[in-house]
Amino acid sequence: FCRDRLRFQGLGKETPEDYRALSQRIQALEKASGLPGNRVFYLALPLEAFGPTLTALGEAGLSRGPGFTRVVIEKPFGEDLKSAEALNALLHQHFEEKQVYRIDHYLGKETVQNLLVFRFANMFVESLWNRQGVDHVEITVAESLGLEGRAGYYETSGALRDMIQNHVTQILTLVAMEPPATRDEDTIRNEKVKVLRSAVRLTAADVVRGQYTAGTVAGKAVPGYREEPGVDPKSGTETFVALRMKIANWRWQGVPFFVRTGKRMPAKSTRVVVIFRAPRSPSSRARRTTR
Repeated sequence: FCRDRLRFQGLGKETPEDYRALSQRIQALEKASGLPGNRVFYLALPLEAFGPTLTALGEAGLSRGPGFTRVVIEKPFGEDLKSAEALNALLHQHFEEKQVYRIDHYLGKETVQNLLVFRFANMFVESLWNRQGVDHVEITVAESLGLEGRAGYYETSGALRDMIQNHVTQILTLVAMEPPATRDEDTIRNEKVKVLRSAVRLTAADVVRGQYTAGTVAGKAVPGYREEPGVDPKSGTETFVALRMKIANWRWQGVPFFVRTGKRMPAKSTRVVVIFRAPRSPSSRARRTTR
């Protein structure tokens, strides 16, 4: 199957001529196979490679085609707000917004996809899914693995950038968003953005950072983070982070969201735990009435 359908085209030193050769190869394959010219460029690259690659695709004429053209960008999309805005501006020099998919592969997990169905197709659950019915929410993404040879990347990101600002935040917005008017991607995205805009600014008291030390996993000795190959022996990079977040809107006012993620945790697990308020007993209501 793969032998008959997959083709490889090396980019050499990634010169403009290399990208023009790629464009010519794509056109030749489309013509030979009678394809309509629908193209998807999936970029799972180091941060520093996104800009040159997007520019080269655009200058080679690969941002347009006879069919649709899409560019899919995996994380990291910048390392801070300034670099993300700069990358976005460069992206729009060559691609229209409707062509761009900033992807978080975590959203492809079946459990995550089922969150919206669980919420909005269940009248009983949705009627309690607010500050009157929920005491607090816990979102945990735990990994039992360590760095697995990714020290160069992880030393510059840490748990906060690696997990919280993308995977965990996406789960948070799906849990907290309002019902979308329609199920199309733009409407769902807008509801998720409303949640983020309602998030209360964090303080130092809302954040816990940690770093794993040497121990055992499944009976096997494993090194601490600072002993991992390629890690600075004095590194302050966090491998665990926990946040207490609050969302200042009508639905969630006063309800804390506890989100946490970490490496070398006791077990691999992704969980959303919603703790509902205990109902008041008839006797407690009676006591309040007689006071």
